[in-house]
Amino acid sequence: MKLSVTHLFSADESGAAQVRSLAKLLVESVDLVTQMFGASPETGTELDAKLDNLNARASRNTSTMLTALRSSYLTPLPREDLYLLGTWINRAVEAVTITGTIIHATRQYRLPARAGDVLEILTRQADLVLDAAEQLDQVDDLESTWMHLERLTHQAHRALVTWRLTDADELLARHYYRQQEVARSLESTFMTIREFCTQLGRILVRDS
Repeated sequence: MKLSVTHLFSADESGAAQVRSLAKLLVESVDLVTQMFGASPETGTELDAKLDNLNARASRNTSTMLTALRSSYLTPLPREDLYLLGTWINRAVEAVTITGTIIHATRQYRLPARAGDVLEILTRQADLVLDAAEQLDQVDDLESTWMHLERLTHQAHRALVTWRLTDADELLARHYYRQQEVARSLESTFMTIREFCTQLGRILVRDS
């Protein structure tokens, strides 16, 4: 594994720290959406407000990250890599927040068990994104995390398809279309995490 010059000198960790902070916000946002599963409308309102606040924090962190990277010379990874990783995490937080908003707006708090399977996969992915953000200077660990994320991405799409097909057979049209809005939003979240994973792969290929 080749090492870039940034690994030979003391690197400025401020940009990477913001990437890690964004990853922690992603974990928090997924936890809040998961809490909506089976929540009451009153609790859903509180959770939706917390998601909005968390999304705003993620936006501020992204701006702080950009400022830190622009003022840094040596970083654990090239500045462009850190920017893209942080940006995709921020977009994932936004996508999760939108999912929570849809659940709350459509009152789809009693989602089927298959939706719970999808949310479980998303929870595992968020944890892995955080692992990756903490492993930016540990290439072997980062590669293992990338592999797990890739595997979960495929599982997520299969789980979504199963959920949608089952809903088509079992639900009335009104409930079906509302739940499909939730499913589409979750699919968008998975696609965003997939872009994060792709960026990790580019880093691993380039530095190998």
